[in-house]
Amino acid sequence: MKYILRRAAPLFVPVLVWLAFFIAFEPNNYFGLKPAASSTQPVARVREYQANPGKNLILGDSRLAHIDAAQAEAVSGKEWQNLAFGGASLKETLDLADYILDSGNPVEEMVLGVSFYTLNQSYSTDRFEQLETTLENPVAYCLNLEYNVNALTVFLDTVRGTPDAVETGDWGPADYVGDNGETLPVHYKLYVYPQSLIPRCENWALTSQFDRIAALAARCREQGVQLAVVLPPMADNVLTEVCEPFGIDKAMEQEVLPQLHTWAKEYGFALLDYEWENRPDFDDDTQFYDGFHLDEVHGLPQWVDMLFGALA
Repeated sequence: MKYILRRAAPLFVPVLVWLAFFIAFEPNNYFGLKPAASSTQPVARVREYQANPGKNLILGDSRLAHIDAAQAEAVSGKEWQNLAFGGASLKETLDLADYILDSGNPVEEMVLGVSFYTLNQSYSTDRFEQLETTLENPVAYCLNLEYNVNALTVFLDTVRGTPDAVETGDWGPADYVGDNGETLPVHYKLYVYPQSLIPRCENWALTSQFDRIAALAARCREQGVQLAVVLPPMADNVLTEVCEPFGIDKAMEQEVLPQLHTWAKEYGFALLDYEWENRPDFDDDTQFYDGFHLDEVHGLPQWVDMLFGALA
């Protein structure tokens, strides 16, 4: 047996080298060996919660994922943990909320991000079951191709000295030129963004997950958790080029928002709507990075002040 092990030992060297490389550069801090994750992927956010459960939590998609928890704390006087992640559907956000409430960890306050986009039946990504499997099985995590590509990307960025991307721009003349050389009224990234939303929104229909918001509100009330449902702001051209042409504005104003207000009164949660009823007076061209995401330097901090000032 010893002879076989000695002969086989060299075969394990590449595996050990790969494993050491993966653990060193995987961005989700899955093994808890780094001060913090450099990723906002769902596995990073939930792994952080498992290691250090917070009591005041932010859930939602990428529009909330970039909120600076330190700024939120400075404004509200409460320590926040951000569990929002890019591309989160309403189902995934609600599944995560239930996961947290099922965990038995104490929760005092929960911010739940929703939007006309995540309320759309056509936007129904469902990764939570796979996420739970990954969280419970380190081998599955290590063998996942996506996470290995992420680790390689972090390694290459480290070697090149490439900084983490921040969604902000000091737009210059070249950013206001269209594909045909025409001068644009807003910077290019904002100008073209509505077109990326149309395929999912042209047949907009309210998701069957909508009623789960009421179920979550009832559960939060029973467990003594203060819930706030937040609709983040959108740029004007998303409203005029996507929502109005496809009747989404009418559906939201006539069906969705009245129901949310009814539930807010019934279950006692805060409804903070910056998407329709209380749209901030932002300058789209300078304060939005694209049609959904506020500029992380020139727009998002101002909205965080508004949001967590209201929550305080």
